[in-house]
Order: sequence, then structure tokens, then C-alpha cells
Amino acid sequence: MEAPFDACVIGTGAGGGVALQELCEAGLSVVALDRGPELGPADFDEDELRVVIRDALFSPEQLETFRRHPGEPAAPGRYNQLAHAVGGAFTRWAGWAWRLREDEFRVLSTEGPVEGAHLADWPLSYRELEPFYERAERDFGVAGVAGANPFETPRRLPSGGAGYPLPPHPVRRGAEVFEQAARRLGRHPFPLPVAINPKPYGGRPRCTWGGACQGFGCPIHAKASTLSVCLPRARATGRLDLRPESRVVELVADASGRVRAARYLDREGREREVRARHFFLAANAIGSAHLLLLSRSARFPEGLANGSGQVGRNLMLHHGATVRVILDEPALGHTGFEAFRALDDFHPSDPKRGFIRGGVIAEVSAFTRQPLVYALHLAGDPRLDRGFGEELMRSLEEYPRALTLGSVLEDLPMEDNRVDLDPEVHDADGIPVPRITRRQHPNDIAMNRWFRERLLELGEACGGSRVFPLRVPGVTWIDEEHPVRGGAHLMGTCRMGTNPERSVVDAFGRAHQVPNLWIVDGSVFPTAAGYNPTLTILALAYRAVDHFLRAMRRLDA
Repeated sequence: MEAPFDACVIGTGAGGGVALQELCEAGLSVVALDRGPELGPADFDEDELRVVIRDALFSPEQLETFRRHPGEPAAPGRYNQLAHAVGGAFTRWAGWAWRLREDEFRVLSTEGPVEGAHLADWPLSYRELEPFYERAERDFGVAGVAGANPFETPRRLPSGGAGYPLPPHPVRRGAEVFEQAARRLGRHPFPLPVAINPKPYGGRPRCTWGGACQGFGCPIHAKASTLSVCLPRARATGRLDLRPESRVVELVADASGRVRAARYLDREGREREVRARHFFLAANAIGSAHLLLLSRSARFPEGLANGSGQVGRNLMLHHGATVRVILDEPALGHTGFEAFRALDDFHPSDPKRGFIRGGVIAEVSAFTRQPLVYALHLAGDPRLDRGFGEELMRSLEEYPRALTLGSVLEDLPMEDNRVDLDPEVHDADGIPVPRITRRQHPNDIAMNRWFRERLLELGEACGGSRVFPLRVPGVTWIDEEHPVRGGAHLMGTCRMGTNPERSVVDAFGRAHQVPNLWIVDGSVFPTAAGYNPTLTILALAYRAVDHFLRAMRRLDA
């Protein structure tokens, strides 16, 4: 029988990548299991039909079911931008690298209870996480200007210098138009921080500004990811056993409540088992909850680490209002990466708006990046409500001049928004698929509507021939009938907290009920904040492993 590893990492995205890197460099033997194959630069190209539309590169077999309310039938589909490949969705991210604001760690104490929402404070502060934010920015090479966003939480680290390890990128024309319009309205635009190289850094080349970032793997590793940063470092130690195409279907716990093994299916579908002393779970907010719920035993009849009943609950997905502007000149939205400029003037709560919280606005290429994506989202153009034909052709001709203004908006946690096991639908391996139950809180709908108006004002200030909101239900337009069904920002389902009866893990990501299980992905977020979550996932993973290693050293001393 194979000797136990010191640590087993399940999932190799942002949190899992940091975990395997740090554990290997600390001298531990590590086995890393990932459901998908190991892809690399040779597999990454700009074929949007294959990579984005069909999603054939990253997760062709993904299946979930969705319903708005308990008791409704759940419809099968693919709702979330998962990536079953080594590196996970971190491989296909857009590179946006935000620190959360200080107030986003204490939403409940700042805002008070909100009817229908399950608000909570984080069991840690911004200042406790700040050293690990700095570590993540340095390791992954974030480009930006510290202090350029006048609304960000002031940095205390590093003691000198610009704050970010890399300077901002040159801007495309659409970003210049956005910045000029924002300043005319008295707003405060700034370079959006991204983990994409504007010059060689960390042994990786500078970006060539080809445009295929969000949804794509980087063919030259200019975009930071597990593939470009963590795996090379871990492999250099000689202590990593990476096992692609290994789908974990159960974490096996012993009578004492500790996980002793991960049971998985290999690429031929054969059942195997790997033992380890410690386990680090990073399968995203859907995958991690799904695996814990599958891992039932006499000691954990409702799923591993689920004595609180909170595993799978509080699923959060960012929403975002979106507006399109047709300029009188080329916007060059298909060049560069997804976003160059942002503004954060509307992030904190304002009681005059009629809702709490907020989010960030940016000039984005998400719906203008490539022609097929652009054409698919023309369904959101109100001019086409009468049909297609000549109007469709006219809209397609506007593609080079199209500028998209988007937002990332905070989604309030709701206990009934959850992931559980579908009792009727099973996948090709005979395993119950994740069932998503989700509706939109009225606060989210009011926020989305208000931000849409601000984006329209900004779009008018950009000039051009037309400005209109993109009406894609459940994507760029939400209401009671059209909640966000899925997305790239998966949070909640294994929330952290100090009370084991109301949370799944502690402030360091360690499961309250399972002493050798750590969760290091976005599932631990108590609230969603109004920024992309990846840099925070990285920082939390650094902090969790740092705490774990310190505890090990104390025991060995």
C-alpha cells in the first residue's frame, strides 16, 4: 500500500495552486488531484468557438441543475464558468486583482441585519490579511498604481515604493474615452490592477495584448496562474505528485472524524484511493460543497464537516449591469486584455439609494472581445427587438466601434441560495449532480437598476451615436424572474466564522469538525464584496497554509 503523503490538495486553481506551492516549498510531500487534464501553452489559442462558445477546452462534461425556489423542478444545464483542467478557472481568469475594502470584512456590523439576507462579518480584518495580499501581488506580478483609487483602503505595506510590483499597462482607445468621460462627470478613474505582465517578470514574458484573456488560457504565460507560477515552483522541489484526470468522489473519514483518504476515479474510470495526513480542498464554491455533501458516513450523515447544516448554503454570484456605447471611432475592444480602467466612486453604501453596498465600474471587453461573443450578445440590443435582417447587419458592422461599460456588484448572501445533491439527475459516472437553488435578493435588483442608470450617464458622456443597456436576462439584466444562474465568481457555501454552529471553517479555513481538513477557495467567503474575488482567494490560501505550517513547527519543536 502506498505510504501516506504529508498533504493532499484537491483542486489546483487559485487556492489549490498556492497550497501546493507553499506546502512543497516547506518540505512536505504533496499529492495534488485535479478532475481535468493538464493543459499548457500548446493547447491555448484564440478559437472562441471551441474555447468559449462550446467550452470544449476546459469543461465539456460539466452538468448542474438549477431552480429558483425549493419545490420547483430543476433544469439541467451548464451555468457556471468552471474549468476541469489543472489550474482550474484560474487558467481562464481575466487577471483582475483587487484587494477588498476594509468595510467589506464587517458588513453585518456596518449595515445591520437585512431582511431575507444572511449577513455576517468575516472572522478576520483587512489588516490581518494585508501581508498576504502583498505576498500574492508580488508572487503573481500585479500591475497597477497604489493609491490611484482614492477609495481603496490605504496600504501600510510595503513601507516604500509604488506598492504594486509592476507599473500599469498602456491603454487602448476605449479606455481613454472611458477615462475622459468619467473625469468630465467628476468621477475618479484609475488603472485597474491586473496580474498580467506589462514587462518581463518572474521569468515570464510581457503581454502581447492579443485580447484573448478572460475565458482563455495564456499561450505565453504572461498572465499569472497556477500553471505559470505555482506548478513550476512546486515541481522544482521534487516533492509534488500531480495527478490530472483524477476526479475525487469522496473524502473518507475515520471514526475520530479525521479524513484519512481521498477516493477518486482515474482517467480510465477505475476507483483509486490516496492517503494523506492533511487535506486541502479547493474545488470552488460548487465543487467543494458538492464533494463534502457526497462524503457521508455514520459520523457525518449530512456530509463531511456539515454538523452546522451550512455546507452548500449562502451561494453568492456577482451580478453586473452592463451598457454598450457605439463610438464614432474604433474602440479597439478586441485588443489588450479585458479591462484597463475602472472607477470606484459608488462602492460604499449610501442610504439615499435605497439599497446597501455597491461595486466597481470598468471599461470592459467582455462582450466585445471577439466577434462571435459580440454577435451572441446582440440579443441585448433593443434595436433588434423587431427582428434581425438589415438591423442585425448594421449592428455587426458597429463591432469595431463598440465600447462596453460593465460593473461587478455585490450579491447579498441568502441561506436558501444553495448547492445540494440533485436526487434525480446523475452524471456519466452515476454521481448526483450539484443542484443550484437561487433567487435574487431585492437589494441586488435595486442595486443593479441604480448602477444601470449610472452607466447610461457615463455612456452618454463618452459620446458616440448610441448608448443602450444590454438586456441579457440573468446575465446583464436581473429581476425577480431572471436571477443570475451562474458565473465565474463562485463564493459562499462553506463560510468561515467563529461559531461552529453557524459556519463550516474557522478564520484560517480549517473545518470546525474535521481537524485535518482545510478549505482554501472562495467557498469560505461570508459575504461577496464588490470586487472580483481571486486576489482574496490567493491571500486567504497563503494565510491558511502559513498558519498550518506554524502549527506544525510548534508541534515538532
